[in-house]
Amino acid sequence: MKFKPQISRRGKHFFAEIALARGPRQMAVTGSGSFGELFGYAWMAILDRGERRLRLFQLQVAGTPWAIGTDPAGAEWVEVSVPALPHDTKELRHLALAFDQAARHVVAYERAGEVWVRQWDPGSGQYVMRGPWPGVDPVLINDVEVNFFVPDSDVLLFHLRGGRRSLIMRAQREEYAAEHAVNSLGAEAFLDQAIAASLRIQLAGSMADAPTETGLGARSQLYPLRPKVGLQLAGEWAGGDYSEIARAFTHGMGLILAPAWAGGTYLDVLGKAYSTTQVTLAPAWAGGVYKEVVVKYGPTPARIALAPEWSGGVYAEIATAYTQEALRLSLSPSWAGGTYAPA
Repeated sequence: MKFKPQISRRGKHFFAEIALARGPRQMAVTGSGSFGELFGYAWMAILDRGERRLRLFQLQVAGTPWAIGTDPAGAEWVEVSVPALPHDTKELRHLALAFDQAARHVVAYERAGEVWVRQWDPGSGQYVMRGPWPGVDPVLINDVEVNFFVPDSDVLLFHLRGGRRSLIMRAQREEYAAEHAVNSLGAEAFLDQAIAASLRIQLAGSMADAPTETGLGARSQLYPLRPKVGLQLAGEWAGGDYSEIARAFTHGMGLILAPAWAGGTYLDVLGKAYSTTQVTLAPAWAGGVYKEVVVKYGPTPARIALAPEWSGGVYAEIATAYTQEALRLSLSPSWAGGTYAPA
C-alpha cells in the first residue's frame, strides 16, 4: 500500500493530512450492533496529494479485518472504496474522520476558512454534505468511545471560529446545523485532536504564540456511568415460587414486592449517582391493589416479580448509578391477607 499524504500548514509548521478512527468490521454492515462490531477496528483516511482524492483504509491481517487489541503481526492497510469529495483536495486542510451507528464513515475538513462535513443520510440512502460554517481546524469523535453505549452515541464535530478564539461543537443528530459555543479561548489557538478519555471527551491543541506546546486543553463533563444492575435478596423464604424474569440490564429497574413485609433493613450501598435515587416506604397497607411504579423504560423492559410471603431479611442495592430514570422502590408492609397475583 502506497500513498502520498497532502501536507498542510499549521502556523509556521506543517502536518500530514492523515486521520485515524475506530470503525466497523465492514463498511455499511452493522452486524450485531455491538460496540465491538461497530467500533472495534482501525481505519485511516488521507488526502492523497498524488492522486488528488480522499482515500480510506482499514487495517487487516491476511485479508481479515484486524480487531483492536489483538496481535497486530502481519497487519497492513487495505484500501476501501469511497465516493469522491465535491471539492479539489488541494483546497482542503485539517481532515477529520469518524464512524456512526450506521457503520458509515464521516469526514470533515476546512476549505477557505469554512468547515464542511460529509455524512451518510439514511433518508436519501446516500452521502450528503453539511455546511459550510465559518471556522477552522475541525475534529470529529463518536462519543461511544467515551461511554461505550451504542444506542445513545453520536458523532460530534468541534472546530474553532472567531479568529481562532472560540471553540464550537456540532452534533450529527442535529445534522450539525446547531452551533453550540463551548468556550471562549481569549487568544488565537490551534485545535489538533479530540481524545476519548475515561467517561469524558478531551480536546488538545496549542495556543498560537506557543505552537509546539500543548497549551490548549478542554474536556467535557463526565458522561453518565451505566453499570449493570445486580439485585440481592437475603432472608428466610416462607414458600411459593420465585420466577426471575431478567437479571442484567442497563437502564431503569422496577421492583414489585406484594406480600407481607415483616421487617428488615434497606441498604443503599452506592449513594452517589447521576440521577436521584428515591425510596418510598408505605406504612400500614391494610388492603387494596398494588400497582407497578415503573411501566415503561428502555431499551428492554425488565421486571422482577416476587409472589410469596416475605418474612424478613435485607435488601441490598448494589449500584444506583443511572442516567435514564430514577430508581424507585415501593415496599408494602403488613399485608393483612389475601392472594397476590402479578398483573
